[in-house]
Amino acid sequence: MTQMCRRVIKLGGSLLDWPELVPSFRRWLSAQAAAVNVMVIGGGPIVDAIRRLDAQQQIAAEAAHWLSIRAMGLTADFVSGLLEEATFVRSLDELRFSTGASLQILDVERFLREDQSSADALPCGWEVTSDSIAARIAAVLKAGELVLLKSTLPAAPPTREGLAQAGLIDSYFARASRGLLVRIVNLRNPQALTIDLEVERERSGIIGEMQVGDQ
Repeated sequence: MTQMCRRVIKLGGSLLDWPELVPSFRRWLSAQAAAVNVMVIGGGPIVDAIRRLDAQQQIAAEAAHWLSIRAMGLTADFVSGLLEEATFVRSLDELRFSTGASLQILDVERFLREDQSSADALPCGWEVTSDSIAARIAAVLKAGELVLLKSTLPAAPPTREGLAQAGLIDSYFARASRGLLVRIVNLRNPQALTIDLEVERERSGIIGEMQVGDQ
């Protein structure tokens, strides 16, 4: 079967309780160029709860990290129940890249554990969120682009470092996404004014465009 372009989509956990999530996501995806889409789901309120407990009890950084990864497995399973057209997979080996595999939701835990021995493995700590995890997967899959679907886009300098300082992406993302084509979209208002950014030709890689909604 014909091989297609690969796109990794990170769905922000802050979107999980939005009543319009499913129809809005479907509308957005239908407007994109054809590709094999691999979704990574943010941990949302479950990870927020782990973060609060960690702040109170100060558990080991590695323990908090893997609890958060496990939470992402729960939210991935949850979203797979909302999107019946999607295939839920638990490893990269299960992914299919032919024309018939247009939307797959990945439980990232197995990949991340197996990737720990890699020279480019992500660190275990709060500096890594689902943004960097999606970037690492996009790099391994040699994806044509990485799309981060967010709830809001605050005004920030159009660089990975500037966006991290504004709290839009995590502090490790600039390193994890190096060399990747990245789009950041406000899914709650994807028809908002689109700002075309100059292509970054820095060590941190490329940001192709960013869509900014009214705040």
